[in-house]
Amino acid sequence: MATIDSVRAVMAAEGLDDLAHVIDGDPANRTDCLVVTRRDDAWVSFSTDERAAVVDGSVRTYPSESEALEDFLVLLRLKKLLRDLQRERDLERAAMSLESLPAQMEAEGLNRVRFALGDVYLRRPDSFAVARRDGVWSTFHVDERAAVEERSLHTFPDEVSAVADFLDRLRSQHRKLEIRDELRDRRRRAGEPS
Repeated sequence: MATIDSVRAVMAAEGLDDLAHVIDGDPANRTDCLVVTRRDDAWVSFSTDERAAVVDGSVRTYPSESEALEDFLVLLRLKKLLRDLQRERDLERAAMSLESLPAQMEAEGLNRVRFALGDVYLRRPDSFAVARRDGVWSTFHVDERAAVEERSLHTFPDEVSAVADFLDRLRSQHRKLEIRDELRDRRRRAGEPS
């Protein structure tokens, strides 16, 4: 049976106490916060947004303090997991640049798709490219005449976002080629024409 003291002890042990939260108190003026408290003879949990307003759909009512506290712990763990995943993603993205892209592609073995990094796309027909064009970071396909296929153009506010998108699309194209090869090999083994 969970108590406020046992929940605080678990939070300290799991490193959850640095997350914005209120336990059995007044959440007034607390922003981006997870709350569990008693209201009108019932235990409730909810989240507040950046304006300290209750987030729609986040209110839950519980028959007992123990159930409310146990659910609060689960929600707090999820909040920590999301925060950790966002930090990890931000660190990965911060390390991405056009300069670092060849090493990343080499490490992942992404060498089956013809690509162009930076202004090289002007001299590399029939390729997938990431470059800064007209002051805007973009990913796009270049046709056999080395012209940009406008329908394939995706623009981004910064280099990191463009490089991340390029890498995702390159991985996807590479995986499609691997799947095509696997299917061809299966057909060949089964004696079917490829």
